[in-house]
Amino acid sequence: MKTRIEFYQAALRPRRDHPTPRHLLLGAVVVLLLWGLAFAWQGLSNYRLAEQNRQLAQQLALARSGVEQLQQSLALLNRSQDDGQRQRLEQDIRARRQLLGVLSQDNLVSYAATLEDLARIPWPRVSLTGLQLRGQAMVLNGEAGDAAAVPAWILGFEQRESLARRSFDRLDIQRREPGLLRFTLNSEGAAP
Repeated sequence: MKTRIEFYQAALRPRRDHPTPRHLLLGAVVVLLLWGLAFAWQGLSNYRLAEQNRQLAQQLALARSGVEQLQQSLALLNRSQDDGQRQRLEQDIRARRQLLGVLSQDNLVSYAATLEDLARIPWPRVSLTGLQLRGQAMVLNGEAGDAAAVPAWILGFEQRESLARRSFDRLDIQRREPGLLRFTLNSEGAAP
């Protein structure tokens, strides 16, 4: 004989309940809460990203203003360097014109051609600082960027008639400062 033994009392036996509107309402509330949490989390992330973007935009604006200031400083520096170079060139031109004016006077007509020839010789690395004329004797004082510039400048004398007929007896070159040479060129008169 088979007897059935039940371990559960009828009161303790699990029941299978069908979903009720209350269960559906609780499930909908849970889903809405999860969506709400997800949207809140996304909103917080968006706020943090917007704040980081705002900070980066401020840093970018500061960097751009720094670059603009550097560009303005560079432009001022370039202008000051250009002004200095222009002033040196103007001073050189004034000195040459003064020498031309002195030597082209009526009583010094014979020296005008010599001075004009000196002014027409291209000498980018040579600067003439002094000129002494006494009868046929002539002494030229100047400065050069390097020792090779002076002989190259003297070779230009061969193309100028008033300078080509002179014999230059002595050339003294002395280094005064790094990158600056001073020279003296002497001529006792015209070559025979």
